[in-house]
Amino acid sequence: MIDVKHIINRVKNLQNFEVQITLPEDFHFFGKVPFDMDIVGDQAFVKVLAESMEEATTKVREYFYG
Repeated sequence: MIDVKHIINRVKNLQNFEVQITLPEDFHFFGKVPFDMDIVGDQAFVKVLAESMEEATTKVREYFYG
């Protein structure tokens, strides 16, 4: 069963965070990119919707490092 109240509260608590991460040397883009980002040299500045900076950082690390 889906907890609608939990989903509504999560959506209300989402914030924009910017996470800076060093790109892996062998990283290549394939398909759609799920974030807005700027890349300068080997650094990516990634904008993420999340409830916390920790969650945002986890999402970015999972995308870039699998």
